[in-house]
Amino acid sequence: MRKPFIAANWKMHKNVQESVAFVNAIKNKLPDPQKLEVGIAAQAFALPSMIQAADDSGLKIIAQNASAEYSGPYTGEISLRGLADAGVSYVMLGHIERRRLFNEDNDTVNRKVLAALEMGVTPIICTDETMVQKEVNGEIHYVFQQLMSVLRGVSLDQIKNVVVSYEPSWAVGFGQHANPTLAEEGCRQIRRTIADNYTYEIADKIRILYGGSVNPDNIGKIMNKPDVDGVLIGRASLDVDNFLRMVNYLKNEQEN
Repeated sequence: MRKPFIAANWKMHKNVQESVAFVNAIKNKLPDPQKLEVGIAAQAFALPSMIQAADDSGLKIIAQNASAEYSGPYTGEISLRGLADAGVSYVMLGHIERRRLFNEDNDTVNRKVLAALEMGVTPIICTDETMVQKEVNGEIHYVFQQLMSVLRGVSLDQIKNVVVSYEPSWAVGFGQHANPTLAEEGCRQIRRTIADNYTYEIADKIRILYGGSVNPDNIGKIMNKPDVDGVLIGRASLDVDNFLRMVNYLKNEQEN
């Protein structure tokens, strides 16, 4: 049974004071962490203060990016060793904005993924809908070529510690309406790609999130899809009340 995972991506919003205030406002109103995992990806300078504020609430504090290098003359980069030492347990890698705006390619993201796994920080690997057709045992499968390039060198043991986020480019940052059916199909094809390249048992255990225009009105329909194990929420996660509505979507559905 895959534990659902709802994560906020604040991008370059909120200072330290605002970030800590947000954590304090939600930490006692979250669902049972044994049943649903909740995380917030914030700017690097706010992470230690947020971890301290989250205390034992179960709220996961996530880094938005990191370097493939552990240390050295890389001014402005974020060390995975430093993140691990600070208590960060997840890091987003390969987000579509990192690719679009900072020219990160598959090789760069791959090296970051391997470095994160080596440091014991769980990578949330963001991937888009780039895929190719491939015949497997007489059937046509859609292979997420970008994802498999990023997973190059990741072993059977390591792949178990990976989270994947499916982010179709048309749905990220453009305010498009999220389509639960398309979200499910993308996540299903990703799971099939992982099964073809690793094992069906492993693919069945890996959590696959959907990212792109998720909000309080559509989260329930998206989360109810069998291959969608969670969501990565952008602008709708910046408001405390909206975020609490989304992480408590099951409770809200039952009440309605």
